Amino acid sequence: MTKKQKLAIALMCVAAALLAALMLWRAPASTESPEHEGHADSHGHDDRHAEEAPAPGAADAIAMTDAQVRANGIGIEAAQPSSIRDMLHLPAQVRADAERTVAIAAPARAMVQSVLVSPGTVVRKGQGLVTLQSPEVAQWRADAAAAAQRLQLARTTLERERKLWNEGISARQDLEVAQAAHDEARVQADAARQRLAALGIAVSGGARVTIHAPLAGVVIDRPAVAGMAADVSQPLATIADLDRVWIEAAVPSGSLAQVETGMPATITASALPEAVQGTVSFVGPVLGETTRMATARVTLPNPGLRLRPGMLATVDLLGPKGDAPVTVAAEAVQTIHERSVVFVRTPGGFEARTVVTGRSDGRRTEIVKGLAAGSRYAFAGSYLLKADLGKAEAEHDH
Repeated sequence: MTKKQKLAIALMCVAAALLAALMLWRAPASTESPEHEGHADSHGHDDRHAEEAPAPGAADAIAMTDAQVRANGIGIEAAQPSSIRDMLHLPAQVRADAERTVAIAAPARAMVQSVLVSPGTVVRKGQGLVTLQSPEVAQWRADAAAAAQRLQLARTTLERERKLWNEGISARQDLEVAQAAHDEARVQADAARQRLAALGIAVSGGARVTIHAPLAGVVIDRPAVAGMAADVSQPLATIADLDRVWIEAAVPSGSLAQVETGMPATITASALPEAVQGTVSFVGPVLGETTRMATARVTLPNPGLRLRPGMLATVDLLGPKGDAPVTVAAEAVQTIHERSVVFVRTPGGFEARTVVTGRSDGRRTEIVKGLAAGSRYAFAGSYLLKADLGKAEAEHDH
């Protein structure tokens, strides 16, 4: 092979290489990876992202026409500024008025002979409650009787000495001695009689003594039973005048600054046909060691004795009014999945808008975040929208 032939072959190889490179550069690069092949349907539509496309409608949206809104009785209004009173909804309990409650104990060491009343018995003032046998009471009565006899003797002696003195028969010294003895006997007799009276014990009766009700009321406790030993430290019965009762509410420490005496209060209880109004008469200065709560007390009249100690109640306390820039009707705020929502009107229906609530007085609720003034929302019938949303979520889960 000549030199010219070798040079021609080399030039041909270079030209072939250049042509192949040019053809590769001009070919369109494929944007499809092998794993995406075969996703076009018979119409040439690519369905590779069909599963990623969001379902029509937001998760918290409810489609509803104006006609459906009217048919369901859903009321719509605009969020607006309003004056709101802070309201505390507090658990409470009915208690006997301690100022009208008396615990009765034995006046001395004694044995219970009989019990004349039961818990719940309505008693009048002076009615017998418990009878006792007490040697100490018997001794007090004996002392009182002896003191009365000594006083009578001293009085007789004094009268005789005064007569003798007036007749000039006895000396003045004898009259003065008789006067002193009489005065001393009178002091002793008065002391013995007053001790019995202070304990409500009759002058006569020996060792037997009957304990009487010091006021009219209801027996709310009666630990006494026949045959038991009793003393001054052990109550036999407790009587309360339930014509007036205390409603004691538990106030969390964080809300204590909002509570003060004189505040209006609304009390509800199952025993009351309707809520009653009162005022806070006392706010406890000390928190409970276990509950870390203070006590707010409302004193109420109790006609018909409907309220009994131990009954549960609720107390709503209304504080001073304050202006709130955005408020909605209290019934408009619903709770869904532990978040507060308001159903805002949209062109296609409603949207469950998450909000942060503030103060509420039972009629209006302040919206701190999530809703602007003027926004139209559902207030009447909002619970129906909540039910519809829950139904839609359940169908979606299935």
